[in-house]
Amino acid sequence: MATSNSGVSRRQLLKALAAALLLLATGSTFAATLTTTRRRRDWRALILNRDRYLRLERPASGEKASFCYFRKGKGWDLTGYRQACRILRDVKYKATVKINPKLLDLLFLIQAWLRANRLPNRIIINSGYRTLQHNASLEGAARHSLHVRGMAADIRIPGVSVERLGKLVRAIGAGGVGFYPSKGFIHVDVGGIRTWRAAGIDDQEKEWLAEALSLGQTGRRC
Repeated sequence: MATSNSGVSRRQLLKALAAALLLLATGSTFAATLTTTRRRRDWRALILNRDRYLRLERPASGEKASFCYFRKGKGWDLTGYRQACRILRDVKYKATVKINPKLLDLLFLIQAWLRANRLPNRIIINSGYRTLQHNASLEGAARHSLHVRGMAADIRIPGVSVERLGKLVRAIGAGGVGFYPSKGFIHVDVGGIRTWRAAGIDDQEKEWLAEALSLGQTGRRC
């Protein structure tokens, strides 16, 4: 059977994606699925084992960007990485920082999985990095929010429900997932693994409460 440029066969990738679909359907934890057999390869590693392209949109600035931020066998593509940092910048305060590469990998896994399953995969960035000044101006926002550290983003994908998108991110198991169905987006980050859901209170207050609970569970802020 022919193989892709990444060295991963189409059959391997399809098997990996099938495992992810089963995970979403059953609601099992990602870790539990990985321990079912020692021979099964991590489907996330299979998807990441290639050049990593992202297509992101930022309504706040009217920008759309398509770029490769990592090249297999060569490492980080600095030109693509800079594009990622720019589109995930604090648009309101016109500030850019080095975005945590793990966040880019998380967004890539989301988009690649959706694309492979022929589902809508336009990632709309509602919020990325926030300056301390911007974060402090938001009522109820945690002072040590992961947005301030370039480790979080609020995203939506037209055509994919908040519930389905959130379950996919939980299956990836890379960090926190916040569900905001009334606003039509989810929060994703690469901090501690945790989940929360907005229900009848302000979004920023919910984020603050979630991080406060995380602090209580781990002994430190994310």
